[in-house]
Amino acid sequence: MGALIEITQDGRVLTLELNRPKQMNALNSEVLRLLLGAFEDIQDDSSVGCVVIRGAGERAFSAGADLDEIRGLRVEEAQAFIQTGHRTMSAIASSSVPVIAEVDGFALGGGFEMMLACHLVIASGRSRFGLPEARIGCIPGFGGTQRLVASVGRPAAMHLMLSGEPIDAARAWQIGLLSVPPLEPGELPQETGRLASLIASGSRTGLANILDAARPAFAPAALAQEAALAAISIASRDGQEGITSFAERRDPDFHKEKP
Repeated sequence: MGALIEITQDGRVLTLELNRPKQMNALNSEVLRLLLGAFEDIQDDSSVGCVVIRGAGERAFSAGADLDEIRGLRVEEAQAFIQTGHRTMSAIASSSVPVIAEVDGFALGGGFEMMLACHLVIASGRSRFGLPEARIGCIPGFGGTQRLVASVGRPAAMHLMLSGEPIDAARAWQIGLLSVPPLEPGELPQETGRLASLIASGSRTGLANILDAARPAFAPAALAQEAALAAISIASRDGQEGITSFAERRDPDFHKEKP
C-alpha cells in the first residue's frame, strides 16, 4: 500500500495528492494529521511558492470524512476527530503560501470543506459539490458553516447546507465557488500546473501579504460552536442512524419512536 498522501515538487509548486482512491479519498484522522504536518513544514520551506491539493483517481477530490472511522464514536471521541479536522483546515486557510484545490469528481462533506479552505479552486466539468451532512443527521464540522457563507453568501450557503443537495460544476461556477469556469477533465492538470507555476513565480512575501489582507475573519466562538455541535451531532442517535444507514445503503429513519 502506498502513502496516504503523495507529495511531489516540480520547481516551486508542491503537490499533495490524497491517495485513497478506493475510499474516494475520504479523510480519516491519519490523513488529516499528515495534511496538517505537511502544511506546518511548508510554511518554513522557502522553495515552495504554491501548493496544489488533489485526489487520486477519477472519482473524487474527496468524498468527505471517513464514515467508517466516525461510526460509533462517543461525544468525546467525536470531539477529538472534529478538532483534528478543524486544525487541518485552519492550517490550509491560514497558509502563507497560496493553495489551489484541483477538483475532479466529488467534493463532498469534509472534502468540500477542505476545498473551501483553499485559496483558489479549479474543477472539471464532471465534478460535483455538496454538504450532505444534514441528510445523515450531522452538520459540517471542519469550518464549512463559516467558510461557505463567506464564499458564496448566506442564501446559497443555506440552500447547500439545509438541503444537502449536491450541485454540478456549472452551478458552482455560477455562485462563485470556482476560480475559473469548469474545464474538460483532460485540461485540468495542465491549467492547474500553469496557474500554480505563475503564482509561484511571484514574490512569496507579496503573496503572503495578499493572503493575510484578504483572509476572511471568523469569530473564534463561531468556529468553536460549530466544532462542539458537530461532535454532538455525530454521537447523537440521529447522527449514528444516518451514518449507519449510509453504510447499509438504506434510507435513515430519523422519526421512529424511541424505545
